[in-house]
Amino acid sequence: MVFLNSTNDFWLIDSNFVGVMRFYKDRDYSDKSIDYMFIEEGIIMGIHGENPPLMKTRKKIVIEEARLLWQKLLNEGWQKTNKKW
Repeated sequence: MVFLNSTNDFWLIDSNFVGVMRFYKDRDYSDKSIDYMFIEEGIIMGIHGENPPLMKTRKKIVIEEARLLWQKLLNEGWQKTNKKW
């Protein structure tokens, strides 16, 4: 199972295999003294995930907050997964 692809995306899926989160670094931000990450949230569509996933939200946060959120989600039962969209 691959958790990091060539674009440096990091993916998590919830314990019900419905909710998905994508973490990736903001490469276009002009202030290089602060690193930001985008976090996209979505859901798996269809009973067995046979339909394309639906991205619902995107937010931009500082990288330290993204790391804390990543660890919190892992502690809550989320799992690393492959790219979903």
